[in-house]
Amino acid sequence: FDEAAFELLPKATEPLQRMRKQAFEEFRALPIPSQETEEWRYTDLSDFELSFEAHLPSAMRTTSGQDLDELGIVFCDLDRAAESHAELVERHLHTLVPTDRTKFTALHGAFRTGGTFLYIPRDVRVELPLQTLTYLDADGAAAFPHTLLIADEGAEVTFIDRFASPDLARALSDAIVEIVVGDGAHVRYVSIQEWGAGVTHLGIQRARVGRDAEFRSLAIGFGASLARAEAETVLAGAGGFSEMLGVFFADGTQHFDHRSVQDHVAPNCSSDLLYKGALRDASRAVYSGWVHVRPGAQKTDAMQTSRNIVLSEHAKADAIPNLEIEANDVRCGHAASVGPVDE
Repeated sequence: FDEAAFELLPKATEPLQRMRKQAFEEFRALPIPSQETEEWRYTDLSDFELSFEAHLPSAMRTTSGQDLDELGIVFCDLDRAAESHAELVERHLHTLVPTDRTKFTALHGAFRTGGTFLYIPRDVRVELPLQTLTYLDADGAAAFPHTLLIADEGAEVTFIDRFASPDLARALSDAIVEIVVGDGAHVRYVSIQEWGAGVTHLGIQRARVGRDAEFRSLAIGFGASLARAEAETVLAGAGGFSEMLGVFFADGTQHFDHRSVQDHVAPNCSSDLLYKGALRDASRAVYSGWVHVRPGAQKTDAMQTSRNIVLSEHAKADAIPNLEIEANDVRCGHAASVGPVDE
C-alpha cells in the first residue's frame, strides 16, 4: 500500500479524491493498533504485515421485487452513487466512521473502491429485505467493503449484508458500515460474516439513531481466522431505540474480538444488547461492551448482556462489560457469563 499503488486507483469525484488523499496521509502516519491500548488488548497485530494487493470483490445486490426507482430508492454501487447522488454521499461518507480513527480505517478510506449505497426516501417503506453479497476469491488480496445506508425521516427498510469467500492462504477484509436512521425511521440491519479460513476481518459498524427512531441489528459471525467486529449505536435523538444482537461460533484456532458501544446522547432513549457465542477446539473469543450515558441523557434505559459457552478444554472466552454514566435519572445494567455446558 505505497504511493505507487495509490496512484493506480481509479479517480473519484473531486471531493472524494481529496478525502482519499487525506486518508492516505493518515494511513502513512498512524501506527498499527497495539495491545498496549485497552481497545486492542486482546488482539495482537504486532506481526501483521500489510503486504496485500487492493482488490475489488464481486458484489451481488438483491432487490425486493418492488420498483425501487419508482419509490425514489437508490440502491447501487457506492462509487456510482458518488457521481449520481454526490450531495448525499459527500454529506454522510466517513462522518460516522472517520478515516483517522485507526490505521485500518485510514487504509480503507484511501484504497476503497466499490461498496454499497442505499438511500430510502422520507416515509417510504420497503416491504421485503434488500441484500448485498460481497465475495472475495483472490489470495493475497485486500478488500474494503463499505456500506452507506441512509433512511430518511419515517422510512423503513431491512438490509442484509453478507460477506463470504472460500478458504484462502491469506487475505484482508477491512470493512466499514455507516447507517443513518432518520427521525421516526425503522431500520433492521443484518450482517453475516462467512469469510473462509486465512482471512483477517477488521470491521466497524456505526449507526446514528434519530428522534423516535428504531434501529435493530443482528451480527452473525462464523468465518475468518481472525475477526474483529466493532458495533456502535449513537442514540442522538430523544425517544430513540436500539436493539443489538450478536451470535458467533468459533472452532479450530479462530480468534474473535467483538466490541460494542451503546452511546446515549439524547434523553428518553432505550437500548438492549445481547451477544451469544460458542467456542470449541483451541479457539479464542473476547467480548467487550460499553454503555455510555452522557450528561443530559436522562430517562435512559440500557441493558447489556453477553453469554459464552465453552465446549472444549482449550477454548477460551472473556466477557468485559463496562458502564459510564454521567446522568442521574437512568436505569442501566449489564450481565456476562462464560462457562461450559452443564453436564
